[in-house]
Amino acid sequence: MSFKIDLHAHSNISDGLLTPAELVAHAAGHGINILALTDHDDISGLEAARLAAITHGIQLINGVEISVTWKKRTLHIVGLKIDPENPALKNALDAVRIGRDLRAQEMGEGLSKAGIFDAYKSVKVIANQSIITRMHFARYLVENGHAKDVKSVFKKFLVKGKPGFVDHQWMDLEQAVKLITSSGGTAVIAHPGRYDLGMVNMLLLMHEFRSYGGGGI
Repeated sequence: MSFKIDLHAHSNISDGLLTPAELVAHAAGHGINILALTDHDDISGLEAARLAAITHGIQLINGVEISVTWKKRTLHIVGLKIDPENPALKNALDAVRIGRDLRAQEMGEGLSKAGIFDAYKSVKVIANQSIITRMHFARYLVENGHAKDVKSVFKKFLVKGKPGFVDHQWMDLEQAVKLITSSGGTAVIAHPGRYDLGMVNMLLLMHEFRSYGGGGI
C-alpha cells in the first residue's frame, strides 16, 4: 500500500491561503494520507486541522515552522509531532508573534518612506488576526500595483537594502531545536537549498544542528 505524505504545509494562520480545515480538505481531495500543518511560529490552527482530519479520514501531524537566526542568516526549523500544549513551546511562540508584529510595523514605516502609506494597517486587515509575514506584504503590494508578481516585489521592496526590509533577531538555533524536542517533537531543517550557505557552512550547520538534537533535513 502506498501513501502520499506532505510534511510541510501552511494555512492562513501564517502565510497560506486556506484555513486549517480547508487545507486538510484540500490535501485529502488530492490523495494525501498524512499531512503536517507547520505554520510559521504559530500552532493555533492545529485543533481545527485535527478535527478536519478526523472528518476526512487522514492523519494529521502536529507541526510548526520556527524562524531562527544562525550566523546572521534567517533559517527555518520545522518541528514535527510536537505537543501543542507544551507550556515552554507556547510561551516561546507567543514571544515570537509579538516580535513579528513589531517587525511588521517597522516594515510599514519603511514602505511609507518610499511613498507607500498605510501598508501595515492594510496588511493587518488582510492577515485577519494571523501573524503578519513578508508574504502578506508581498501580496498587498502586488494587489495594489507596486509590482507585477511576488518574486519581483521581494526584489524591489522586501530584501536587504530595500525599503520594506527589516532585519530581525529570531531565536537561536539551539533554543528552537530544544523547544521542539522537549515538547516531544523532531526538529528538521526546512528547505536547505534556499539558504545559499555554501558547502562549508552547510556542513557546519548540520553538525551544530545535530549536536543540539536535530533529527532531519
